[in-house]
Amino acid sequence: MFLAQVSHCYQDSMKQFPQDLVDLLKNYSTQLDPTMRMTFCRALILLRNKALLQPTDLLELFFSLFRCQDKLLRSFLKTHIITDIKNINANKKDAKVNSVLQNFMFTMLEDSNQIAAKISLDVMIALYKKNIWHDAKTVNAIGTACFHKVTKILVTALKFFLGTEGDEKEKDDSSSESEDEQTVIREVMTANKVNKKSRKRKKMLQRTKQAAKKVKKDKKAQPFNFSALHLVHDPQGMAEKLLKSLQDMNERFEVKLMVVNLISRLVGVHESFLFNFYPVVQRFLFPHQREVTKILQYTAQASHELVPPDVLEPVVMTIANNFVTERNSAEVMTVGLNAIRELCSRCPLVMNGDLLHDLVQYKTYYDKNVSMAAKSLMHLYRTVNPDMLARKFRIHRTGIARTRTARRVRAGCDDNRQQLCDGTQLG
Repeated sequence: MFLAQVSHCYQDSMKQFPQDLVDLLKNYSTQLDPTMRMTFCRALILLRNKALLQPTDLLELFFSLFRCQDKLLRSFLKTHIITDIKNINANKKDAKVNSVLQNFMFTMLEDSNQIAAKISLDVMIALYKKNIWHDAKTVNAIGTACFHKVTKILVTALKFFLGTEGDEKEKDDSSSESEDEQTVIREVMTANKVNKKSRKRKKMLQRTKQAAKKVKKDKKAQPFNFSALHLVHDPQGMAEKLLKSLQDMNERFEVKLMVVNLISRLVGVHESFLFNFYPVVQRFLFPHQREVTKILQYTAQASHELVPPDVLEPVVMTIANNFVTERNSAEVMTVGLNAIRELCSRCPLVMNGDLLHDLVQYKTYYDKNVSMAAKSLMHLYRTVNPDMLARKFRIHRTGIARTRTARRVRAGCDDNRQQLCDGTQLG
């Protein structure tokens, strides 16, 4: 460490020193003592900060050190890599350095060491979320991890595309921080009430409130201009591969559900055609099925106007037969009607007249939730395709206008009388 600290003073004599440390760690990384290995890494970071070492050489070395069985070292290197790449792109994007590092990192995803591949994926996701590597190249590299054999890597990639990565941790951190801020504001306000009023205390209270508002504003998530799903190069091919892997998958039910969710989002966002997907989810559309509401939601996500009605019609009929029957509870019937309405709002042609007539009859059902769901479906087709509804369920505009006219006549304010009244005003 001493040599690293004074190396900038003796650049000619210490010219070979950084490379010696790099070679030492490359050749003997697994054999070195953990404390000595950590010291060498800290010395290299110090040399990098003094611009005596190229960032690409150092970061490639650090990525290879992820293979070491040293959790503390891996955590330290991961934090440094993210910070260093962030600093490199602070003022402007360094395309050359980014390209070299991205290519090396993409190869690390296929590394035989599971821990090294997982940390490389975590680094790429962190850099994407920090808007540093916010490009299609990074997204498609992360997309390859959706087919990884290791469950942890697979789940991490799926969570990235579904937008659920790290949500719970962020919520816990934000809640604890907000509680601390509220405590500080409360203490300042109490002191301002109890103690003698003065300009100094008043200004202190204002500064505290302004600081709290600023922190709250900074903590708000910056909205992305587009989702990572929009940057996928071949959404059709990716959805087909995911469906094939789903059919051969031996993972937990929760993991399979995440894959179904991602497939449905790819199909819905890009309006792709994946006709084999609907029979797969149709097998799980039963009231007793675990997480059936999520499966219904994913089915609706995967529907759009370009899907042929005959492909989705069996799904709608399955939901109607399994959910919307009086032998089920009111909650199950409501879920089924709402699911059908959501499907029909995305693909109106999927509904046939006979089924619509039967479903609309539930608008007079004794349970309020069921009747409201049936009315919601009726209102949808009043807007989208009123000809499919029976005449008594359509909006009778002439009848409404006639009723309003009758009311005005009874009130003595029909159009003719109004004109007469207007003409006989006193000047």
